[in-house]
Amino acid sequence: MDNQAFENPTEKDGSTRANANTTLDVPSPPTNTIRVRKLTPKINMIHYQKSQTDLLPTLHEIPTANDNEQEQSPLGHMNENNPEHAGASALIQKGKASAATFRKLVRNMSRDVMPSIDNYRTSYQRQTSVRPSLHELCNPEAAVANEEVLLGDLNDTPTEESPAKIEEALEETVVEKVKFGWIEGVLIRNMMSIWGVMLFLRLSWVVAQAGIAETLVIIAISTFITLVTALSMSAVSTNGEIGGGGTYFVMSRVLGPEFGGSIGIIFTIANAMDCALNLVGFSQTVQDMMKEYGGYIIFDGGLNDIRVIGTATTIFTCTVCGLGPYYETKMKNIMMVIMLVALSNFVAGSIVGPENELEEAKGFIGYSVDTLNENWKSAYFVTDGQMQNFISVFSVYFPASIGILAGANVSGDLKNPNSAIPKGTILAIILCSIVYAGVAIVLGATMVRQATGSVIDLANGTSLLCSTLVNGTNCTSGLNYDYQAMSLVSAYAPLNYLGCISATMSSALSDFVSCPALLEVIAADNIYPYWMIGFLGKGYGKSKQPLRAITFTFLLTLAFVLIAKLDTIALLISDFFLATFALMNFSTFHISLVKPIGWRPTFKYYNTWLSLLTGILCIASIILISLPIAMITIAIVLFFYLLVLYRKPEVNWGSSTQAQTYRAALSSIQQLAHIEEHVKNYRPQILVLTGPPNTRPALVDFAYLICKNNSLMICGNIVQERLTYDMRSKLQQKAYRYLRFTNIKGFCVVADNSNLHSGVAAMLGLTGVGKVYPNILMMGYKNDWATSEGNSLDQYVLAITAGFEMNVAVAILRLQEGLDCTEILADIDDFILNKTATGNTESFDSVADQCNSSTSTLNSNLSPFPTTSPTGISPMSSVESVDESESRADTEGRGAVMLGVTKNKQSKKKKKQAITFRDPEGNELPKSVMNKIILFQRKQKKDTIDVWWLSDDGGLTLLLPVLINSRSNWSETKLRIFCTASGVEELEKEHKGMAVLLSKFRIDYSDLVIISYTNTAPKNKTKTWFDGIVRPFLQPGTNGPRIKQAEFEAYQYKTDRYLRLRELLLDHSSDSNLVVMTLPIPRKGACSAPLYMAWLEALTANMPPFMLVRGNQTSVLTFYS
Repeated sequence: MDNQAFENPTEKDGSTRANANTTLDVPSPPTNTIRVRKLTPKINMIHYQKSQTDLLPTLHEIPTANDNEQEQSPLGHMNENNPEHAGASALIQKGKASAATFRKLVRNMSRDVMPSIDNYRTSYQRQTSVRPSLHELCNPEAAVANEEVLLGDLNDTPTEESPAKIEEALEETVVEKVKFGWIEGVLIRNMMSIWGVMLFLRLSWVVAQAGIAETLVIIAISTFITLVTALSMSAVSTNGEIGGGGTYFVMSRVLGPEFGGSIGIIFTIANAMDCALNLVGFSQTVQDMMKEYGGYIIFDGGLNDIRVIGTATTIFTCTVCGLGPYYETKMKNIMMVIMLVALSNFVAGSIVGPENELEEAKGFIGYSVDTLNENWKSAYFVTDGQMQNFISVFSVYFPASIGILAGANVSGDLKNPNSAIPKGTILAIILCSIVYAGVAIVLGATMVRQATGSVIDLANGTSLLCSTLVNGTNCTSGLNYDYQAMSLVSAYAPLNYLGCISATMSSALSDFVSCPALLEVIAADNIYPYWMIGFLGKGYGKSKQPLRAITFTFLLTLAFVLIAKLDTIALLISDFFLATFALMNFSTFHISLVKPIGWRPTFKYYNTWLSLLTGILCIASIILISLPIAMITIAIVLFFYLLVLYRKPEVNWGSSTQAQTYRAALSSIQQLAHIEEHVKNYRPQILVLTGPPNTRPALVDFAYLICKNNSLMICGNIVQERLTYDMRSKLQQKAYRYLRFTNIKGFCVVADNSNLHSGVAAMLGLTGVGKVYPNILMMGYKNDWATSEGNSLDQYVLAITAGFEMNVAVAILRLQEGLDCTEILADIDDFILNKTATGNTESFDSVADQCNSSTSTLNSNLSPFPTTSPTGISPMSSVESVDESESRADTEGRGAVMLGVTKNKQSKKKKKQAITFRDPEGNELPKSVMNKIILFQRKQKKDTIDVWWLSDDGGLTLLLPVLINSRSNWSETKLRIFCTASGVEELEKEHKGMAVLLSKFRIDYSDLVIISYTNTAPKNKTKTWFDGIVRPFLQPGTNGPRIKQAEFEAYQYKTDRYLRLRELLLDHSSDSNLVVMTLPIPRKGACSAPLYMAWLEALTANMPPFMLVRGNQTSVLTFYS
């Protein structure tokens, strides 16, 4: 029979109704029959909201003819009188579904979602669709990510209004910004910016200086630079969506925040300069009009008049731009029409020729082959006291080409910036370059370079015979002297003045609009301090106008307007824009050379090496134009680059620099994999069992003391329980946050579902890649070994054995107070995340991490500053608290606690350090406790590092203290080296041999001590002390004694040796800063764990910080070059 879900309810009969709820078969309908089930009108809006799961009912969940009839579900018979027994989809359609019923429906349905653009967005105001995680897809009992949002008002009291409420909650009031197409938003904007002050006021001067030929070369070079830059920008801008900020956005996302931020600042200043340039040009044009038509003068008819007009015009420009881009764009459209009319007027005037003798006396003689030939070659002369040349003229002209970025700068106001920017920019460059070249040729063919401007001289035939050397004072007209030459050539001069005013005002408006937009985006990225840039980005009103950025732009522009010299401003602008173009081309070169997977621009008409060539050409031009200004430009770029580099903002834009870093690292690792290891290149690469790094800060600091700027350090965390992906990810993220916060460069790994032994073996076997893998296993000393329960002691010794079995060195660090600070320190991760604490008045609440609360960290099972100790050490809690100001702790460029900072070092860094470590109640720790925690960060007093090199392990026992001694905090300590001799008669020989060996190793040491009486029997006092340690393990237990009497007697010789060494250690090294000794190797299966730990206890108890280390019997030192 046909599927009931697709039948029309009016066609149903009794038999159909009876079978509708009993069959699960869905046979195909007849070939030519199409039946459509008309759904009831009660359609819940929640079905069609984009969410993690599409909540449309399945075929079996669609209700039958009417909602009042009984329904049969897979869960059994449903009764219409009992809402809880009704079908889930029916209840949802009626708005009567409980939260529990809703969850059941969601969990029984597929959680896969259809591909949607929203799933691939990384930043948008409202995320309407969320792709489920693998955990949610694999685990039917897992919570749905958006379940709470979807439930909404269905949680408690189901009502008919629930869909309406959900629909109302999802509606947002969005203020739509005006968006422009590629012609209005890019083409016209760019053309009006390029057709600026240089076209009307300086192109004639350029032709007079460089001649027509070299002017065309200058235009060609400028066009080449701008066109290739536009191609590069088009390639980058079509490699994904771009937001507001235009040039800054593109470059920062490609080169990273360091270069992107610095160029964003440079480009903002350059736009303000260009705005000032056009406003000065506007003021000069108005001044010339006032003189031409009425002879009006405000103050002196010179620079002061320009400053007054420029200030008033700057205020007007700021007002127009403050109204928003809509009014500014509409004004530009009007000015575009005026510009086209003015250019047509210029061409018409050149064809008509001079209308009277005065125009001819001023040098306008109409089209002439002789004039064209005379003006073809260059004739550089002195202007404003400076002899001009090709480079100086180029620097004056180049600002005419910088308007190519006007459209890109307002990318946030474009409908489709990816297609609008390439089309509009490239077409604008081509059209404007043709116009510039045409105007240059027309001027060179119709006007002479110099003329007296006197009708009498014209009648005498001497109007064109003046010379800058003989009769220079009489030459006031011609291309050389008349900046309004285009007005002279034009058919109607006032119309040309109007065109000049339109061009300058249009360019000024474009530049002025660009600056606040750039500042707003830079501020939003938060890569610079708030007081420097961030405060400028605040928006006001419904449209969020950045009034502070507009005010700053106004003041910056006004500062340059007050210079009032067009050529001086043009010189400054050229270097700033050339720097921008250079880095833009370099960004395209770099990303296309690295070729990350995501580099797929839709614009294909660019060339990698052409971009590099143009970038080099821009840099060369910067230096040639003006070396002092070039140095200033580079200094500004470096300042903002280093500022971002120092602040290390937490941004990840997927820049080409990151791709290059990965590529270089991968290439280097692959090369290292095929290079045989050499002793001269040995580096201690440490896997240190820290657990969460913030719980054992001293152990992390000590390992980093060895690895800093030298080698690899990996913090290992072993947990017993199996971790989910989210739990593992949280553990690693928390660990990396701590390392970054404390400026420690290292890695973190987590091994779950393992005991200590298997976890260490897994980490040593799997951690690292190629030649970059751990060759030293470092762990903390197990202070509670004598009282530990279960097999934790055996696991600890097996972990040491596993290190030796994996052919890596093993190092054990002991502090008498212990290393695990879990119980005495508050978790600082909340501060790292929120960064809301300030100074010493902020207290911390200990926030337990989900992973820490659900897993037990093994990592040496160190006792957290125990209140009782098997060695009888006084507990840290009993030490009298000392005022913080009495401490003189110092750090080595680290972000940890610094106590006792002098008044002249009060800073934000000190505030950060003062709150790094607190107790769980948020109180300051006692000075003595704090000093133990930051022991390896402090400046060490002038004392010794004692090295007890008892066995030749390849030299690692000697190398590690040498590395520690090379650190600035430990540089004032002296190395003392202790070795053993077989007898008294061998003392002198051993001393000489060891001295020679150390000199060949180029190791500086203060003392070399050879000890010959290590085989002497220990004192009875020492034996009694040791017997007290091992006696509990000799007593019979559940499975017999932990240390068998036969074993104890068999190793009596070794025991006596270690006890004797203890006595020597107490005699020689009890006051040292650090003691380093060769670690005894446990014989697997021959020596029990308690006895081995008793030996280590005998060597390290009641001693200063103590490191036991044993190399892997491979040389790590050499005296060969």
